[in-house]
Amino acid sequence: MKLAISLLMIGSFYTSGIAQEKAQEKQQVMRTIEVTGESKRSVDPDEITYTISIEEYWKEEFEGKKYEDYRTKIDIEGIERSLISELKALGIEMNQITLKQAGNNWRQRGKDFLVSKTIDVKLTSFATANEISNAIQTRGVRNMSVTDLKNKDLESIKLQVKAEALKAAKAKAVLLAAALDKKVKDVITIVEIDQYANAIPRPQPMAYARSASMESDAGGAAYENFKKLETKAAVRVVFEIE
Repeated sequence: MKLAISLLMIGSFYTSGIAQEKAQEKQQVMRTIEVTGESKRSVDPDEITYTISIEEYWKEEFEGKKYEDYRTKIDIEGIERSLISELKALGIEMNQITLKQAGNNWRQRGKDFLVSKTIDVKLTSFATANEISNAIQTRGVRNMSVTDLKNKDLESIKLQVKAEALKAAKAKAVLLAAALDKKVKDVITIVEIDQYANAIPRPQPMAYARSASMESDAGGAAYENFKKLETKAAVRVVFEIE
C-alpha cells in the first residue's frame, strides 16, 4: 500500500512538472505586442449650476459716504426678494432656485454683522446665464458664476469612450503587426490607465462680481463660451501575435 501511494505521488509530481514545462515553453514561444489606445469625446452639458452670492449692505455705500457714516443696513430678506423677483421676470421658476448656504460673514468695526446667502439656480443653457448676468440689478449681489456642469448621459458616454479606446488599441496593434507581416490573435491583458479614468474637468468659475459700492446700473460682464464637458479614456493592451 505504501509503495502504491509513493508511486502515485511520484506520478503526480512528474505530471505537474511536465505541465509547468509546457506552460513555460508556450510562454517563451508566445509573441506579443503591447499598445495603448486612447479616446475622448466632448459632451454638451444639459444642467448648469449658476451660483449667486448676496450680502447685506449699507444704503450709505451708494450715496458716496464714508463707512463711519453708514447707518442704514439693507437686510438680506429684502435683497433676496428683489433678486428672486428679477429671476422670475427672466422666466426662472422657483423649483430651479435653491438656497445653498447662509451665514454671518463679517462686520466692520462698530457695525452689525452683514449676513450673506448663496443661491444656486439650475439652468439648461449658457444663454440664460448670460441673460442673468446682464439683467440682474439687485444691489447686494456680490458674485455670480457658473460653478458646475452636468450631463445625464455622462456615465453611459464614459463606457462608450472606454470601448472606443479598446478599439483604437486593437487597430494600432493590427497596423504595427502588419508592418512585420504578422497577424494579431488573442488579447492577453487589458489595463485601464488611471490618469485618464473618469477624467471630467470641471469648469473654472467665470464670475461677474458686483460690490455694494458699485452703481446698480453698471451692467454684467458678458460670459465667454465655456468648453464642453470632456471625457477621456486610455488603455494598455497586450495582444498575442502569430
